[in-house]
Amino acid sequence: MKPTAAHLLGEGKAALDRGDWEQARSLLANALALEETAETAETAETLYLLARAAEWSADYRDAIELYERAFVAYRELGETRMPALIAGRELSFLHIAVYGNEAVSGGWLARARRLAEEAGVCVEAGWVELACALMTDDPGAKERHVGTAADIARRFGDADLHFGALAHEGTTLVLAGRITAGMLLVDEAATAAASGEVKDYLTAGEIYCHMLLCCELTLDVRRAQQWMAVGDAFGTRSNAPWVPAICRTHYGGILTSAGRWNDAERQLATSITLYEASYPALRSSAMVRLADLRVRQGRYAEAARLLAGFEFDSFAVRPMARLHLARGEYAVARRLLRRWLGGGSAHPLQAPELALLVEVEVMAGRIDEARLVYARLSTVAAENELPRIRALAQYSAGIIAAAAGDPDALAHFEAALPGFAAAELPLEEARVRLAISRLLAQSAPEIAVPGARSALAVFDGLAAGADADAAASQLRGLGEPGRARPRVPGALTRRESEVLVHIAEGLTNEQIARRLYLSKRTVEHHVSSILRKLGLANRAEATAYSLRGPAEHGAAADFRSGGMLAHEPPRKERHG
Repeated sequence: MKPTAAHLLGEGKAALDRGDWEQARSLLANALALEETAETAETAETLYLLARAAEWSADYRDAIELYERAFVAYRELGETRMPALIAGRELSFLHIAVYGNEAVSGGWLARARRLAEEAGVCVEAGWVELACALMTDDPGAKERHVGTAADIARRFGDADLHFGALAHEGTTLVLAGRITAGMLLVDEAATAAASGEVKDYLTAGEIYCHMLLCCELTLDVRRAQQWMAVGDAFGTRSNAPWVPAICRTHYGGILTSAGRWNDAERQLATSITLYEASYPALRSSAMVRLADLRVRQGRYAEAARLLAGFEFDSFAVRPMARLHLARGEYAVARRLLRRWLGGGSAHPLQAPELALLVEVEVMAGRIDEARLVYARLSTVAAENELPRIRALAQYSAGIIAAAAGDPDALAHFEAALPGFAAAELPLEEARVRLAISRLLAQSAPEIAVPGARSALAVFDGLAAGADADAAASQLRGLGEPGRARPRVPGALTRRESEVLVHIAEGLTNEQIARRLYLSKRTVEHHVSSILRKLGLANRAEATAYSLRGPAEHGAAADFRSGGMLAHEPPRKERHG
């Protein structure tokens, strides 16, 4: 007997429930075809379930079309609840994630809110509240939307909405600086997702992404490692590339801070690929984190290319500011950081930016301004238990004291060391050791030399080029040998490749010498060697050669990004 549309619809629902997206899609498509052949109206439910099957099969463009058809079909039936859910939870997000279309996304969200008001208090309205929380940057508004969703979940006993709201609530607390309380809520939500208490696939994926975001915001390396495997396995098992794309983005950021740069690069490169297969308009989040890695490595030209077009992404602030600092553009770095920090009271998640602003002001010779910024940072540190935040405050106090000739500088630096060690931040720890070496260079060189060597070993192990150059310069200033630079395959040495990068940036020989802690004569020698080895006539040809990229000229350009340089604006991610 030939199956009926109703029978196929039931089988399609069952396939969705057991996670067989492709089978569900086939069954539901056949059900829809039978309805069309019989010249009956397309059922809203069939279209909605088929849209879910398409989305969960990673066919996001087809899913958008089907959700839009389902929305219209439900509205023709006079429904408000399901159209509100489709417009808010699905279409408002997918249009921005897949197409990067903020106007259409905003239109769907506005439609969802109006329909939810018409529908009254219901579970679907709760999902619209979470969609609103996702799309706003206003902490107060976010908290209100999440609170309303949580109240609705309790009223109707909806577990998926409850744990989805719990993950949002935890993230909101973390963003507000209430880190311990927030992480406990996100842990609880992630446990519910892992145990199967959360039934909805989309909700479970969102919860894992919330967890990794919070781990990155708080630099909680251990917690991230424990949850990353769970979230990644879920995305792979569920054929949901967007889950590991987002999780790997945050994990890559965490690994970058933790000094595991090879692992971080692999995670971020994989994330970019996964975004292409899921939410291409959101890949800027992975790009700016890769730029942060490049800045830490001293690969400034690459970082600048990766950041181009993403200037208003919140995660781009720090690498952009440090890039300007490295170039000696103190006013630009200061303006960028002050605009992002605002003038109100700071919270713990702003500690790295406050510490960087202190560094900028000190480098610019504005010690009094640096002290004012430090006052905000020290208040944050006094109210927070995280070792890294207290270490940042001590380090900032140390560089201010050192610049002012204050003998307390050493005590501040030494107090910062255990905090960075406890937080597993090797780059920051090594920078403190180098600062101590500089401070003791005249009075206790027998201590300064081992400190600089220890810092150099870390910088070399991380491949943090600019920091390694600074440490080597410090050792030479102490009468000790630096270190021989290893060669890379191809015509140019690694040092020559670095000089070529700076030529392409338009720097003079004198500026390059300051950047790389070399003498001007040494830089002149490298420039001559580069032109001779590459058969180029002048710096203009060297710049053009550098900008052509690795596809055209091999290993001498191993400092480039490999072409992952799209220029779309920053977007919201599904985790909020």
